[in-house]
Amino acid sequence: MLKQITTRTYYIPGSNNLGVIATGDGGAIAIDTGIDKDTGRVLRKALDGAGLHLRAIINTHHHADHVGGNAFLLRNLLGVAVYAAPLEAAIIENPILEPSYLFHGARPIAALRNRWVMAPGSPVHQLLGPLEAIQRGEELRATVADTELTVIGLPGHSPAQIGICCEGVCFAADGFFGPAVLAKHGMPYAYDINAQLASLERLILREEIFFLPGHGELTARAELGATLAANQAAIENSAAQVLAALAKPGTIDAITGRVLRAIERSPAGIPQYAIFVGAVAAYLSQLEGQGRARAELGPEGVVWSRV
Repeated sequence: MLKQITTRTYYIPGSNNLGVIATGDGGAIAIDTGIDKDTGRVLRKALDGAGLHLRAIINTHHHADHVGGNAFLLRNLLGVAVYAAPLEAAIIENPILEPSYLFHGARPIAALRNRWVMAPGSPVHQLLGPLEAIQRGEELRATVADTELTVIGLPGHSPAQIGICCEGVCFAADGFFGPAVLAKHGMPYAYDINAQLASLERLILREEIFFLPGHGELTARAELGATLAANQAAIENSAAQVLAALAKPGTIDAITGRVLRAIERSPAGIPQYAIFVGAVAAYLSQLEGQGRARAELGPEGVVWSRV
């Protein structure tokens, strides 16, 4: 069932929040589609129940848990257009790329070719951009399904993630996470830590009334500062954990193991482990950029150490 936020904005709460914008002519724009065909069905049923027909999908970024319902919806509904940012669109259309980059760029093993990291492919009909503006975090205007929207660059969690703002609501995707989500996972996933921190700073300056993360509770403007501060603290704590794990040199798998033990987490399977390794790599990249860590090739492979 749709939960109303403002006159034309709604969401479907869940482990992945799905946003909906009514276009005013009986149509609707979906902001992300969840992890698979089941979330696609939930979205379709909710729209049917509200008397709305889906006109467009905006994917905020390429991760499988945000685009997995696309294929089902496109297969079962006519005239739906998909919008996404450049670079993100390439992976949405070619989903094998997501498990490939999690597997060192090689053909991914079977354990990584599942719904957690590899959504069914879907076309992207219209690009939102340009890419450079999104990666700089700029604010852009876009017309989707005859509806004027504000697109904001929120890179960091992924290379060219976007947020969508309309009628006092910012659909912020994984630009930030709810406090309970931060506590559950221990280390926020990111592609670029510096960009992720910059996106948090960008969000605090927004003037919308409500902010909906991809994972977490709908957040009122008055509560946003505390929530973003919790995200920043989680990122800074994660960077400190990775730096502490470098007390002794080690490969990225060794460093990852030390961090997991320190935060008392155990991945549920290979996909979760691969994603966690990717997060650790992002923190190592940040530390290298700060001159606090270095990578060197040795007999055991690439070994990381403190500077």
